[in-house]
Amino acid sequence: MTSYSEEYSSTTTIIDEEFDAGGNYPTAFGITFTPQVSGISLGILGLLAMGYVLLNFVMPALGEYQQLRQDEEAKQAQVDQQSPEVLMRRLANAEVQLQEAQQRKATVLELYANSEDLNTILYNFNTLFVNRNVKLVSFLPQGDPVVISDDSLGANAKNQLKRQTYTISMTGGFSETLALIRDIERLQPLILMKNLRTSLVNPEFPVNVVRDGDTVQVQTDAPDILTTDLTLEVFMPLTPEEIAALTPPPPPPGQEGQPPAEGQPPAEGQAAPAP
Repeated sequence: MTSYSEEYSSTTTIIDEEFDAGGNYPTAFGITFTPQVSGISLGILGLLAMGYVLLNFVMPALGEYQQLRQDEEAKQAQVDQQSPEVLMRRLANAEVQLQEAQQRKATVLELYANSEDLNTILYNFNTLFVNRNVKLVSFLPQGDPVVISDDSLGANAKNQLKRQTYTISMTGGFSETLALIRDIERLQPLILMKNLRTSLVNPEFPVNVVRDGDTVQVQTDAPDILTTDLTLEVFMPLTPEEIAALTPPPPPPGQEGQPPAEGQPPAEGQAAPAP
């Protein structure tokens, strides 16, 4: 009589032998998928699936979330900049900058002449000539002051300044004339000297050349009297009324950007229509 334990033992031995023989494991591509190989394969497939989900779903969602956060922070910064405190600080800074600009403008305008300077300029110049012992032959204004409408003095001076031109003729010694010109340069109003021409009153100017070894000295007893002609340009700022008169009027409502009427010049910043 065979016992139950003997039957179980013999059955277990047969199953182990069959599994050891590998007859019941699936095979693909020359690989026998034992429990260990199957577990490793499933683990690799799981990692690949996780990487696919991470790259195609998680990362795009994370990037979109970060972009939304950046947009939110940017909009919040714009809102903060529009707060009353920030606006008040900006307004205060703008007022300070405006005052500084007006102060700089006033300082620059002090360098220019004014109508009172033009009324006394002949007297002031005559005083300089007397002090330097130079004879003023002629001092002639060339018409009325003319508005500077080009860029000859820079774009910022266009339609902001006007100039009064004078022609001057004088006679005097070389050193006295040079000192007088330097005095004119130091005058408070901004003055430009142009077309300076000099010539000897006496073209025959005898000199004596004295040699003393390697030293050569030129001596003369003749007076070095020069005739000097030059042009002076005195600059003055335009008055607010003059600036307003030069400013073109704004176009009527609804006609901005339209070409000017026939025979009228185009507005500033607007191109002329094609012929």
